[in-house]
Amino acid sequence: MSSGPQLAPLVEFVSRTIEADDSLPSRPQSTTVVSCALVLLVGRNGSWGATVLRSFEKFGSALSYVTPQTATPEYVKNGAFHLILLDSTVSADQRRRLAFELAGSNVSIFYTFPVENGCWWLPALRRGLDCHGAPAFRRNEFPLELERILEIQSAA
Repeated sequence: MSSGPQLAPLVEFVSRTIEADDSLPSRPQSTTVVSCALVLLVGRNGSWGATVLRSFEKFGSALSYVTPQTATPEYVKNGAFHLILLDSTVSADQRRRLAFELAGSNVSIFYTFPVENGCWWLPALRRGLDCHGAPAFRRNEFPLELERILEIQSAA
């Protein structure tokens, strides 16, 4: 049993639009879109680490957990996810398939690569652009990269 933080799976996220009430003359006539990053975590529930989960919490990200069998390109497209993290239970073939079929979309994909007493996070796609071969992030560096991505997403 994992001693890490446990989050309940997100059933569904609906982006909401808040519109100004026309009956109140003092309010401006505008629409504000409230959004947050939709994040898909593929693999074991307890494999993400507290620092990664804190980054998501800091930016109010909506998290969904699924098993590797569930994470198909169609599932990702239907969920409109912005960021996908794959743990080491996701096969290399499935990682390649996801990256290939989601290239050109707006999604970013990172996957873990176990090393000695930890892991490296390797980028596969950044906002739909293939970045295989780009430098990996150490476990302590990855939360900073996540926060950079989430900040960009929240500004979009």
